[in-house]
Amino acid sequence: MLKEKIKILVTDDSLVTRKFLVNMLSTDPDIEVIGTANDGAEAIAFIRKRKPDVITMDINMPVMDGFEATLNIMRELPIPIVIVSSAFSNTDATKKFKALEAGAVGILPLPVGLGHPDYEKSMKHFVSYMKTMSEVKLIRRWSHTPGSIRKDVNTQLQISTPPAPKVEPSHIINLIAIGASAGGPMVVKEILEKLPENLTVPIIIVQHIESEFTQGYVDWLNLTSKIKVLIAKDGESMEPGKAYMAPGDYHIGVKSANTLRISKEAPDNGLRPSVAFLFRSVLNVYHHKSICILLSGMGVDGAKELKMLRDAGSITIAQNAETALIHGMPGEAIKLGGASHIMSPSQIINFIQKRVSTISK
Repeated sequence: MLKEKIKILVTDDSLVTRKFLVNMLSTDPDIEVIGTANDGAEAIAFIRKRKPDVITMDINMPVMDGFEATLNIMRELPIPIVIVSSAFSNTDATKKFKALEAGAVGILPLPVGLGHPDYEKSMKHFVSYMKTMSEVKLIRRWSHTPGSIRKDVNTQLQISTPPAPKVEPSHIINLIAIGASAGGPMVVKEILEKLPENLTVPIIIVQHIESEFTQGYVDWLNLTSKIKVLIAKDGESMEPGKAYMAPGDYHIGVKSANTLRISKEAPDNGLRPSVAFLFRSVLNVYHHKSICILLSGMGVDGAKELKMLRDAGSITIAQNAETALIHGMPGEAIKLGGASHIMSPSQIINFIQKRVSTISK
């Protein structure tokens, strides 16, 4: 029996861009581009007649923009939507992240053109990402809760939480480290907006994201986060109750207690920033005095290192399958025995609030 192809709808107001994306996607024999749309209204009209597995969606379009189209599609007929756009200004990037709140499952920049030295790499990444997102099953209307979407393949697993290592009440926590990839932005947002600003520890975040969107991502998080989110500088001293992210295409870690390390070292398993890089540095500097969290994401980045942290006595948390958009990274950590706790985002928030003290004001 022949394998059914992945059906994709391409939506962009530029004819040149539509043709470019169609040609790029058509290089993969597992993909069939079943249509194109000039704006959001055309996309909605198309899906009423024929349902694709995944949609590429531009943001700035006439008649109906990508944000409004995403809202309407998620209400009417939930389909995985990936925001794809060539505009990289901070304002536009923030608008793209708002599309995640409307229900989009991911954001990508427009791949580089033919003749660019990174064309092959860019094309492969784009095609692979679209194929992965086509497998995401939207189980109900978007409700601003990350748990409202999931990849059903993983939720069929019956996973029991392993016993946590003994942690004495006096066990000191000096840092929270978070790693996330696809599906992570909304979960990170939920965690940061629910944590109090007067936490006694800093937070370091690695989110796999295109470097062009880093500043826009930080700006978007700061719209709702009580904790100030900053792009880190090498050698900077961390402050309690603040969250730090690396500049685009840099690793982030710690070089000594409370001191940040920003590095242009080679990508780790093809990734920069890498969760593995962050977790190794936390292990070397903080040993057992940390809470390390692995959220939704494809691949295995940070899974092995989470196990190393657990073995050293750190509190380690993996997002559960029921709430993760893609359960690859946390799922791999669970299989390795690296998670002392398996939790939903709301449980992670409650755990941190109970386990980490706040500064009296």
